[in-house]
Amino acid sequence: MKGTRFLLAAALLLAGCTAAPAEPVQTAETAEATPAPAAEETAAAPTLRELTTVADGRCYLQSRIDDTAQIYLTTLDLTDGQQRVACTKPGCTHSDESCWGRMLGNGVAQPKTMEVYTDGTRLYWVLLTEYSHFSIGGVEPESAVFVTDLTGASCPPAQMLAGTPNYGGDFLQDNSYMDSRWFTDGETLWAFISSNPPDETTGEQTFAATLIHFEPAPEGSAAPYTPRVVWRQVRDGFTDYAGLLDGQLVVAVQYPGSDTGSLADNYKNSTTELRVLGCDGTLGEPLARFVNGEYKTQALVDGQWYTMAADSTDLQVTDLHTGESRTLCNLPEAAETFSVTPQFVYGGRLVVDLSRDVGDVRYVIDTETGAATTLPATWAKDGVAPRVPVIRQVAGDRCLLMVGDQDRMLTTMGQDGGTYSFNSPVPIWAVTDFGAYLDGDQNWTVCTVLDPDGNM
Repeated sequence: MKGTRFLLAAALLLAGCTAAPAEPVQTAETAEATPAPAAEETAAAPTLRELTTVADGRCYLQSRIDDTAQIYLTTLDLTDGQQRVACTKPGCTHSDESCWGRMLGNGVAQPKTMEVYTDGTRLYWVLLTEYSHFSIGGVEPESAVFVTDLTGASCPPAQMLAGTPNYGGDFLQDNSYMDSRWFTDGETLWAFISSNPPDETTGEQTFAATLIHFEPAPEGSAAPYTPRVVWRQVRDGFTDYAGLLDGQLVVAVQYPGSDTGSLADNYKNSTTELRVLGCDGTLGEPLARFVNGEYKTQALVDGQWYTMAADSTDLQVTDLHTGESRTLCNLPEAAETFSVTPQFVYGGRLVVDLSRDVGDVRYVIDTETGAATTLPATWAKDGVAPRVPVIRQVAGDRCLLMVGDQDRMLTTMGQDGGTYSFNSPVPIWAVTDFGAYLDGDQNWTVCTVLDPDGNM
């Protein structure tokens, strides 16, 4: 198989903390902070970076390519906007399961799913299952990671994923998979996985967070890497991935308050702490602590913690190393908004989106001076509410945007086997220079997509 030529050598030494801590797996209802060893007693921690879906100027997308429901791995060129099937099979028509780019027979949710990520030089095909969410009991979770080069698979993905894992073995801890984030330390993979298994005794829903490291396996093993659970926490509150700080994972640990009978009020009354989750399985002291209802927004972006109080329009920025906060700027239109979302930092400029019933507002803010400008809306939802471009992907100097929509007659099959036609808006995608867009330029290149319905 093509991917086996691109595996990392099993004999590579790991960069940093590879020794297991005394108690690497935490399963208490609330994990306490664990003091880190003295600097002279431990190696430097690995520096992590998150895997993405972009490599070599192309964005890897799971997409329909025609009016059928089949899902293919495709690439979208961020320079010319051309979408192509990620398939190198000679003479392939990309129409059935023999295609090397066909991932799923349909786009409907199903117990087995595939995700594709890249570290910039190779693709990681990740098989995941979530049987309990489909009321399928008594089935062990299935998971695997396969590696290929950037051209894609050298056989149908379904065939590839049915074989022995060529990177590591099963790594899911339960059948209640919800989400995962994938990282590399430059040599090996790490995964932060969220799930919601029921309590074994009471059957009540719990929330699990698991950090897994794929370590070089012993010689003669079936796969070159072995998934090791570095840290696992099962509790009655979420522990979410918040972002990276100096190449280290930061998690948001939520502590529920009293039950009010309202999910929204329960969230507002819960307390959240930001903590560094070390690659050795230690959970650091809180970097910040807050009651969720106190804020309109909280986000870790480019190593800075941005917040806006519920009763304010001031955007605050906090240095998590020192705890020092300052008002970056005032966003007066935030008073009438239901969502404030800091998105990206690019070239010293922070992009913040405000969502309102009457339309969107997008701010571009200088991260040093706080000077803020607004970008114009380019389309209108339902022809009424102004909308700014949806930022789908940013990679280097290029970006993929949804810049509008257009009506198209769609045909679908109903449960009775009959076909139905109706008008529906489909998205218009474009690629452009991200810095130019932040300057207000709208001279983008509209994408040539494979699916006539613009489904990407």
